[in-house]
Amino acid sequence: MRIIAICLIMFVGLAFMKAVWYFTYPKETALALFNKNVLGLFTMPADFNKLLTKPWTIITQMFVHDNIWKVFANMLWLWSFGYILQDLTGTKKIIPLFIYGSLAGALAFSLAYNLIPSLKPLLPFAVTMGASAGVMAVVIATTMVSPGYRLFPMIRGGIPLWVLTVV
Repeated sequence: MRIIAICLIMFVGLAFMKAVWYFTYPKETALALFNKNVLGLFTMPADFNKLLTKPWTIITQMFVHDNIWKVFANMLWLWSFGYILQDLTGTKKIIPLFIYGSLAGALAFSLAYNLIPSLKPLLPFAVTMGASAGVMAVVIATTMVSPGYRLFPMIRGGIPLWVLTVV
């Protein structure tokens, strides 16, 4: 619940600031200025040189969302699979698992943009944000702990957890 609360507070705070930017600046430039001056402080750049100027973004990128549907889907998956994992293993594993999964996703993102030749032209503009990597770490860990766990057992024996993870 702490991770969900942090992500939602960040989302609402950034949405409020975006609204302020729309009232402060001309309609044509408000979004670009918001993305550069505010959102850019929290999103992690793929370029290692830019990352050295904003090292805190390694942590902040995992809590920032700019789309209502992304934050809704990520928090729904985190809540449902986190609840199952908490029920199976206890409460002390979810936060470290989320953070390590998010850091691994950020590292994979940076390495991909720096090592894959077809992505190199996009390197100066590439940024990452969102809880997707951390949420997927929780989902995969939950499935690894109990792949036979069944959801909705009243409906023909239920849906195995591994099927939902694959979907």
